Amino acid sequence: MRRVTAFDMPLFFCFLILVGLGIAFVYTSSYPQAMTDGGSGFSFAGKQILFALIGLVMMFACIYIPLPFLRRHAMAIGVIIVGLLVLVLIWGTAKHGNKAWIPVGPFQFQPSEFAKVAIIIILSARLAAHPECMRSFTDLLKGPYLLLAIPLGLILLQEDLGTATVFALASILLIAIAGVKFRFWGLPMLVLFMLAAMVVLMGHRAERIEAWRHPFNETLQGSYQPRNSLIAIGSGGLFGRGFCQSRQKWFYLPGARNDYIVSIIAEELGLILIVLFLFVPYLFMIYRGFTVANKAPDEFSALVAAGCTVMLATQALVNLGVVTNLLPCMGINLPFISYGGTSLIASMMMAGLLLNVSGKHAIQRQRRHATMEKQPAAV
Repeated sequence: MRRVTAFDMPLFFCFLILVGLGIAFVYTSSYPQAMTDGGSGFSFAGKQILFALIGLVMMFACIYIPLPFLRRHAMAIGVIIVGLLVLVLIWGTAKHGNKAWIPVGPFQFQPSEFAKVAIIIILSARLAAHPECMRSFTDLLKGPYLLLAIPLGLILLQEDLGTATVFALASILLIAIAGVKFRFWGLPMLVLFMLAAMVVLMGHRAERIEAWRHPFNETLQGSYQPRNSLIAIGSGGLFGRGFCQSRQKWFYLPGARNDYIVSIIAEELGLILIVLFLFVPYLFMIYRGFTVANKAPDEFSALVAAGCTVMLATQALVNLGVVTNLLPCMGINLPFISYGGTSLIASMMMAGLLLNVSGKHAIQRQRRHATMEKQPAAV
């Protein structure tokens, strides 16, 4: 019982609030498509509830799993994830141009989402065990950057540019947080941006860049989605049209329940309520996450907490950048909010690891207080 009450309860409730809001927003953004498919208007929201329950189980598993166990088996976790990413290339199915899903009966799961959780554990274990590797760029190349490059390359082969972007940015930021000098992580960041620019300028992705630059040019086929996203956000104004009153979700805006769910929320709730319901919880999560990392009792725990916070924050910022057309369309979910089983479960696993670290700190603090109370008072 002591372990249950030890972790950061405000942060725990913040995660639950985001998941609950996600279910409500999935319902309002998806029921036109659900009814068109011949089912109940609640069908997508019902699946999201099922995903949330599975995610809750996984979150508590990550809260209770001993962090030293994860540290000892970090490389085994990496091997499993790399195996799944290879399996995607062999046996996976494609959606929206990305071959990123493995079919399992009536369901599909996306290994690259679990790779986000795995890379946090792998890099944290490596950096905590070998701090000397941070002093030399050659050692970084043979250690953390090699561990990052293998899954990142496999994700790029799936043509999933959005996941690859979040994966790479968050991982390099974690390496920077660990104490690596700017010249050792700034250069890889620059190289990644140059490679990403080369990728998007090739083939059909060049059209996305043109659509990003000219979203209201109706002659560009790729401008349809960003254009309708901006129309949805703009028509919401300050106070919104009202819950369930969006017009763009009626087959004007593709991805209304997935990548562009924020556009529908903005249209229905307006700027004031979207700040209250989305931005405030995310800012609280980031603040609390870095506080947990700062107070963590050891280097590995601190890096795990910082990595989970950075990964969730980076994904949220990239998603918000896409829906507001500050970034080109690249297909990335909003953590805890967008429809999708693997994404939600992986986000809740990161939440569980963050709460695990907060609980470890809380237990140590309780033990220190108990020790101080047992000491005899000075005469």
